[in-house]
Amino acid sequence: MEQSDAHASSPGSEKLHAPAASRNGEAILEVLRAFHNPGLRVLEIASGPGQHAALFAQALPDIHWQPSDPDPHMRTSQSTWAQGYANIAEPLDLDVTQPAWWEALEGQFGLMLSVNMIHITARETIEGLLSGAGSLLESGAPLLLYGPFMFNGLYSADSNKNFDRMLRQQNPDWGVRDLNDIAAAGHKYGVIFERSIEMPTNNHILVLRRT
Repeated sequence: MEQSDAHASSPGSEKLHAPAASRNGEAILEVLRAFHNPGLRVLEIASGPGQHAALFAQALPDIHWQPSDPDPHMRTSQSTWAQGYANIAEPLDLDVTQPAWWEALEGQFGLMLSVNMIHITARETIEGLLSGAGSLLESGAPLLLYGPFMFNGLYSADSNKNFDRMLRQQNPDWGVRDLNDIAAAGHKYGVIFERSIEMPTNNHILVLRRT
């Protein structure tokens, strides 16, 4: 469970900073290393301020990182964080709730990543993300989803239960998602749940693969 409100690094700065990204970046990077291969093309959905892209691109200089976000302020911040990194592409305006959003992209990707997104968006976002993954991922390539999750209707920690309650009070469409629902949606698009990786602060990374 993490809250990830972004704020400017300094007054008037376009470079935004999300405390959660500072806390979880190294742990996510260690998981990414297990999926890394030279020349890997990565699509990050809802990249937020762009801190992760900078961290991962620096640590894995032979990957090609494509950030995205529907929020123009976040894309501006991503461009600022990406300065000096030749392996980070210009951020894309992608909204996975839009029909056939993936048609705006060229080629396929060897990995897709989404961090702390699906619990602060409507449930339809899950369908949109997974349908896009079914089209954009290379055969056998993984989709990694990071965040708090429920497993068989159960919270993995009391803190996640409290977090879920807080989210639903803010917006009834938000909430901690259940693995069973994610796996069922992925199956429809040929993106099959493989395993769950435990992460710090009661979070997990779900690994799904395109068939």
